[in-house]
Amino acid sequence: MSKRTAESRVATDYRLSRRQFLIATGATIAAAACATPPAGQGAPTGGAPLGTVKLSAWTIGPDAPSYYRRDNLVAAADKLNAKLGSGTNVQVDATFESGGQWGDYLQKFTLAAEAKTSPDIILAGHENFAPWVGPGYIVPLDDLIAKYQSEGDVKDVIPTLWTAMKLKGKTYGIPQDTEARPMYYRKDLLAKMGWSKDMIERLPDAVKNGEFAWPDLVLWAKEAISKGLVEPGKGWYSRPSKGADIYMFYYQNGGEMQDNATAKLVITKDALLKHFQVHADAVLNDKIMTKTIYGMDAGKEWHPTVTDGKVLFYNAGTWTWKDWQATYKVAEQSLWDNVGFMLIPAAKRGGKPVTVSHPLAYAVTSNAKDKDLAFRLIANATTPDLNSKHSVTSAHLAVLTTQKDDPTYKQDKFLLATQYMLDYTKFIPNHPKFGIYDDVLYRFLGAVEQGQNTPAQAVDGAVKELQGQLGDELIVR
Repeated sequence: MSKRTAESRVATDYRLSRRQFLIATGATIAAAACATPPAGQGAPTGGAPLGTVKLSAWTIGPDAPSYYRRDNLVAAADKLNAKLGSGTNVQVDATFESGGQWGDYLQKFTLAAEAKTSPDIILAGHENFAPWVGPGYIVPLDDLIAKYQSEGDVKDVIPTLWTAMKLKGKTYGIPQDTEARPMYYRKDLLAKMGWSKDMIERLPDAVKNGEFAWPDLVLWAKEAISKGLVEPGKGWYSRPSKGADIYMFYYQNGGEMQDNATAKLVITKDALLKHFQVHADAVLNDKIMTKTIYGMDAGKEWHPTVTDGKVLFYNAGTWTWKDWQATYKVAEQSLWDNVGFMLIPAAKRGGKPVTVSHPLAYAVTSNAKDKDLAFRLIANATTPDLNSKHSVTSAHLAVLTTQKDDPTYKQDKFLLATQYMLDYTKFIPNHPKFGIYDDVLYRFLGAVEQGQNTPAQAVDGAVKELQGQLGDELIVR
């Protein structure tokens, strides 16, 4: 489930020292904040309690450059306290986990929620919220969003991102960041096949307009192999492990994953068949992708192979642009000179391309001491300046429409060039049993790529198994 693996630190010394200062001082809360307010002093704006309110928050990377997920909450306390006046002060104790595992982090929260010791605020992937809604570990935010429209810039969240925050019509998260999953391509290899510079630079627009579709990608991948520019099996590299990227090719073929009205999981059999066929053709028939892609070690083989320019097309997250520079020591100018990025081409010419996003979000827990103040802290951390610091430092796309005008965000050429992809994005479902759905479909994808099942056999097997495990929580179309 982890989508961030970059371990680079691109913050300046100034940012680091400021970050340490904020954490050490507990969001610069004055000592006088702990004192009882003078007799007769009225309650601050919004009916907040008088005195000091200590809020806790848990956040995770697990990639090291995403530390602004914590630091922005700490910084937001200053903004909130300025609005509250002298009667109330919010003090923030926020943690950030780097290099750990998502499963451990989620389990830790679940245990804390059951024991009523969870923090006031939790950061997680949008799909993690669904298992927490049923037992009431987190609270719906719709009333708070309406009540505090003037706080921060929550009102300017990119509209498509709200889709990922909802379950059965209720909103459970405020987007903290997002990304897209482009198809990267080697400009230098296309040039060796006779593409002009103009054709290469226009490729993203050709994909966006439906002029360059999946059959075209397969054709050129086969051409690169036939001309000896790349080895057999290296025309296209997909994601080598389970993750949201896999479903781009299901969505590409018209698949649905969740029913809007009932929130039940959905399998679109025709789209699933085409999804499996895309991979069967790539590995077994057209041989543009290696059999060893399934389970390939990302750090030791996948990334070194693509950064060495040995693969023509390869899909990965936007955050990998920074990861390739920091972890695999590829110069940024070398990337711009040799690597392009585009949406996942439509299944057929004239169709619509696609990508998938996995936004992370802040939620307010049912254990929060003051849910209004917890939400207001999140809202004040949701601003163009704070979100853009995170975006640029960790290579994540904007979550606010107003970030496009933020001076920090505007400095990042790559983010500006990929932001449009959110107009084409899809999301994995918010459902408490999505893990079962995900495990089964990925296992059958492996069976297809290894030649153990035909695509049709895999569809039948996957649907039968999912019906047995999910029962009436699955809709088959």
